[in-house]
Amino acid sequence: MRSVGIRMALLLVAASLLASTLCGCAAREKKVLLIFSYHASYTWHAEEARGTQEVLQREGIAFEKFYLDTKRRTSVEWKQQITAEAKVRITEYDPALVIVFDDNACELVAQHYVGGTLPFVFCGVNADPAEYGFPAQNVTGVLERPDFKGSAELLQKLVPDVQRVALITDDSPSAHGFIEGLADIAQPVVISEIHTTNAFEDWQAKVRQLQSEVDAIGLFTYHTIKKPGEEESMSADELLQWTLENSVLPEFCPLDFAIEGGALCGVALSAYEQGNTAAEMAVRILEGEKPADVPVAIPQANRAMVNAGRAAVLGVAIPEETLEGIELVD
Repeated sequence: MRSVGIRMALLLVAASLLASTLCGCAAREKKVLLIFSYHASYTWHAEEARGTQEVLQREGIAFEKFYLDTKRRTSVEWKQQITAEAKVRITEYDPALVIVFDDNACELVAQHYVGGTLPFVFCGVNADPAEYGFPAQNVTGVLERPDFKGSAELLQKLVPDVQRVALITDDSPSAHGFIEGLADIAQPVVISEIHTTNAFEDWQAKVRQLQSEVDAIGLFTYHTIKKPGEEESMSADELLQWTLENSVLPEFCPLDFAIEGGALCGVALSAYEQGNTAAEMAVRILEGEKPADVPVAIPQANRAMVNAGRAAVLGVAIPEETLEGIELVD
């Protein structure tokens, strides 16, 4: 009887250990690493994170954030260093899935794991995902396709005489992907020039030059611009304010933070929706779907925005018929 009791006790201990192990695996399977291309205070990332966290917290999924900080710090040396640190963090944190946000995280980190066993979901990618080897057996995600055409059409409702525009943006992977996509879409305006730069002095000179050459200025990202002699990028808010103070041309941009920051108008994507969509895809994969069976998503731009303060400064009247469905910010 004693030996039976001992055997039963051993079986109970083994069952307890097995249950503990299974619980540990289940907990680990619900752990996600979020790798952001830029820095925590970058407005777009803050909204992507908000959309992602809402879903993960709802589902009881643990997560951790890691920031590459490659808008403020753009040197090759920094990118090599932070890429190595990100790979170490993946190993140490041992997530069941990784979500990477924006192009730099795809280029520097995610593409090195293509074809492996660790699932990845990308979010906010402007370039053709094939440049990074996506989609793949272990990779799917969310594309960011800003609505330049819709933004230009909204501008023409406010300023009907606009015909010739110039696009000015920073010289970044996100900007390059956006520019490549413009060629595939018929535009309601003539894009007379596309100018990319990471030098503040060059940006200043171009804005001044455009005043007499075009009817309006299109903006995209402007977060990797540096002042002379500076290693880190200047404040994006400072750059936008300089642009607004030194331009009499109406601006349009397909990104919400630019209109909220003072640019005239745009039909903007929602960074919150981008992050929310990526997180929902991650949940499906954690629940057993294969990444290859989860189609790449392309959320549509849905925020038609006008900055009322900028409209007043420029003397732009907002037609009553245009106000319907428009989000006014100031």
